[in-house]
Amino acid sequence: MTNRFSESQAKALALEAQERLNESRRGFFKVLGVGAAAASGLSAAVFSPEALAYGGPFAPAFGLDPGRTFMNIGTTGSTPIPVLKNLAANNAAIARDPTLTFNTQDMRNIIAPGFGADPFELVMSFNTTDGMNKILNGLNFSAGDEIITTNMEHPGGNSPMQVVSDRLGVVLRRVNLPTSDVYSDALVLSRFQALRTNRTKAIVYSSPPYLTGIRLPEKMLNLWAAANGIWSVHDGAHIPGMIAFDMHDSGIDFFAGAGHKWQCGPGQTGIMYVRNGTSATPYTKSVTTAGVTSTITVPGYSNTTPLAPFWPVGSGGYSATPGTALQGGVRDPADNIAATLMSIGNPSYPALRALQECCQLWDMWGRKTIETYDLSLAQYLRSRLAAIWGNRSMATPYDANLPHHAQVALTSFNPFSPGYDYNADLTPAQATQQTTASTNAVNALRDVHKIVIRNTATPHTLRSNPNVNAAADAFSHPLRISTHLFHTPADVDNLVTALLATVPHP
Repeated sequence: MTNRFSESQAKALALEAQERLNESRRGFFKVLGVGAAAASGLSAAVFSPEALAYGGPFAPAFGLDPGRTFMNIGTTGSTPIPVLKNLAANNAAIARDPTLTFNTQDMRNIIAPGFGADPFELVMSFNTTDGMNKILNGLNFSAGDEIITTNMEHPGGNSPMQVVSDRLGVVLRRVNLPTSDVYSDALVLSRFQALRTNRTKAIVYSSPPYLTGIRLPEKMLNLWAAANGIWSVHDGAHIPGMIAFDMHDSGIDFFAGAGHKWQCGPGQTGIMYVRNGTSATPYTKSVTTAGVTSTITVPGYSNTTPLAPFWPVGSGGYSATPGTALQGGVRDPADNIAATLMSIGNPSYPALRALQECCQLWDMWGRKTIETYDLSLAQYLRSRLAAIWGNRSMATPYDANLPHHAQVALTSFNPFSPGYDYNADLTPAQATQQTTASTNAVNALRDVHKIVIRNTATPHTLRSNPNVNAAADAFSHPLRISTHLFHTPADVDNLVTALLATVPHP
């Protein structure tokens, strides 16, 4: 159990991160003018004082209901009001002139550097599920090939995996992810390694999994897979907008993430990535955005293995003509894969532009600064929960050293299990009772205390046998809480007060 010093220390770190966030905003506003906005290809309206007034007491800039505290960004975020205004204006412009289009290459030129990617690799997809379907149905699987995945995947990943299993005869082998104090990065890797056979073709995993919010050792998994000739696919629905993530450094082959969650873009927007290079050496690329040509530096790849064969499923840009990008599934690092995958007829250009604007705001405010603030709030929340319910009550126990698996702003917390133990064994009857209690708590927090969170049905590790996870009829039902840049430590305190009035406690 944490002590009060740890709790106060965590709060001090959160307040320090908040000041750095505010300083970043103030410094950015001082140097930015309309000319800078125009040169960036982004409307000056997005850089107005209103746009910069985010975080805590400035939550109204995001259009959030001031009468409640929204802490379920893991489901969907809130698009900043200035971006919404531009979205409406762009929709109106297309209504006036239906022939109007937007240059999506320009958008990708702006977005890609913030994710450590080449603009030719980064796809603006519809959402994570769209990206996962494109990836898994585009890979060159054969009957008997095996995918190692986990027991905590979202339907957006499970569904396309099941399609390739039923359609092509691909075998799905699942790792049981450890939870709470049983968790370690080394244990996760060893469980993937234990399922590897000479038929293993790909690993597919969510990080963080939406059920627990524990961040997996992505780079460790990716480079292990690469060293063994295995493709890696990362369902990173919660990564964009929360984590300062470098695609090239991560070693991932394929990535799908959401644009509408932590990145706060509009609905039906996402970030997809297809590795299309093998050199460890950084390189420069000439890009033209809004008629202005500039040079960007692209980081080298930590994964330098050959590229996986890949077919552009869900694209109108495929052709059997020799030399066409991805013709026959063959890869060429010079190809603009993203352009081929984004050849989908008439997309919602205003929505894509809104995602571009949100990404650009994050880049200019500082993705690492935002990540630090989000994580500091999560750390403070975990310290408060540990002080009352104990460290075993959480999927990610409080650790002042912030290990990699805790570097996430999702907090999964279970005050309903015996002994406030996240990993407690449950009978089917207890699991049913917990489902009701957890759902009632979510409803009471929303209706009585005006705080919005959610719960999940989680196959947690069993305390009686750490090698085993709960069976389907004995899943736990923890609460899941999101902390983001429109919250403050005071919001965390208010949540804990509401929890004490709502859920079991010592």
